Amino acid sequence: MPKAICKILLVEAGKTCSKLLKPYGFEVVLAHRLSSGLQKLSAQVFDLVLVELSLPDSQGLATFTRLDELVPQTPIVVLVEAGDEKLAARTIKLGAQDYLLKSQLSGPLLATAIGKAIDRQLGQRAHGYEGFLLQALMDNIPDAIYFKDLRSRYLMINRSKARKHGLTDPLAARGKSDADYFTEPHARQALADEQKILRSGKPIENLEEIETWPDGSETWASTTKVPLRNQSGQVVGTFGISRDITKRKRAEQALTESTRQLQEKNRQIEDELKMARELQLAMLPQRFPVVSGGQPGHKSTSKFFTSFLPSGAVSGDFFDVIELSPTSVGVFICDVMGHDVRAALVTAMMRALVEDLGATAADPGHLLSLINNALFSVFQQAGSTMFATAFYLVADLNAGHLSYASAAHPDPLQLNRRLGSVHPLDAGPGGKKGPALGLFKEASFPTFQGKMEPGDLVMLFTDGLIEAEGSDRQIFSHEQLTAAIHKYSGLPPKKMLSAVLSEIRKFSGRDKFDDDVCVVGMEVRPLESH
Repeated sequence: MPKAICKILLVEAGKTCSKLLKPYGFEVVLAHRLSSGLQKLSAQVFDLVLVELSLPDSQGLATFTRLDELVPQTPIVVLVEAGDEKLAARTIKLGAQDYLLKSQLSGPLLATAIGKAIDRQLGQRAHGYEGFLLQALMDNIPDAIYFKDLRSRYLMINRSKARKHGLTDPLAARGKSDADYFTEPHARQALADEQKILRSGKPIENLEEIETWPDGSETWASTTKVPLRNQSGQVVGTFGISRDITKRKRAEQALTESTRQLQEKNRQIEDELKMARELQLAMLPQRFPVVSGGQPGHKSTSKFFTSFLPSGAVSGDFFDVIELSPTSVGVFICDVMGHDVRAALVTAMMRALVEDLGATAADPGHLLSLINNALFSVFQQAGSTMFATAFYLVADLNAGHLSYASAAHPDPLQLNRRLGSVHPLDAGPGGKKGPALGLFKEASFPTFQGKMEPGDLVMLFTDGLIEAEGSDRQIFSHEQLTAAIHKYSGLPPKKMLSAVLSEIRKFSGRDKFDDDVCVVGMEVRPLESH
């Protein structure tokens, strides 16, 4: 008996089976004619049909065939008279699950037959469905599936595998081997892999291999091969699945090659940047002019100190010191926008301009104007928006006189040791700096005047020194730099600068500056004659 309540269509002229089934809990729907039974089958779903072959409106084999045509997936049990066993046997051949003789019917027999018929139908359906699923897989999966015997000859392949070998019918591969479709090296390796599986009984999983074809082409596949065992567990061959990964492998190879080329380019760039850095450092003054001034018997001389700390491979900062006469010197500092190779190239151009024009342009504002016009013309022709801040100072030790001009550059600081004061070299009340270089054609750069005396120290610097950011996002300001110079004013220039840099690093909490730092200072030292 079935474990669950079954819904049965009972087609019989009388009520014999209906009475016999009543005690067993089946849900029975009764029809006395074939026509009404067919109507009920069209309207409802039943687990089984129990039908008498002799009905008022249908006789013999036609009764079964009409029902089977309407519901081929529903199990049918036929009821026949004792003399109709041959007819019943024919229904079995046509698909009936069982037949019962009406003369031998009993409740238990009828219930048992129904339960077995339903179970057989379910088993047959499951087996057929498994075959259907396997065939659907073999016909539609894009991966190659294959079964081989102990000699690695194909037993079965799917449609995708057949297409790879140019076959219209997968059965055409039966009895063939890899040697019939691949080059000898690939076929030999595949055979070795499969023989290893047969010996060990262990699978090979996710093997990435190159498939070499007779026309010389190559493809990549990710292959899993497994031992094929019979019902007794004996290894009788192998079967496997291969997924085409050619696109992925070629993409990986392309990526590897691109990475290699990129690494090579990066190495070249690093070498070029290293050379650019070395050239840039070589452009900075290696020696400083010695100029002096003062009355006979009581003279002074200049002493220079510098610090150059690029934040990157190359820098946009630059300084130069030019001897203008035995008693006067020009000090130039600039900060080009950016920290890249373009900025470094502009600093090289400015160095050439300063050296070419500095000796003839004694007025600082005039020199900045000449450099500005040259840069503006170059930037305009190149279609590039760049600029540079700059400061140019001319010191005449004999006259104790300073003249200077600024192109939007931070104000240098002057330390007067006699007075113990530190003040900026700015435009003064109502004065105005010039704009950054390279932005405006024929821009004006006013020249301002100042005084100096023996013992004084002047320090020019770029904004990287006063834009260090602390942990609280505060900036090390121009005023803080002024206070630091005043704090360490009793030290020699180099030690003073070292102490100032240490204080800024302590303020920011970092050893390295975020921006390029360039410092050039000049101290006027008194010299007593003998």
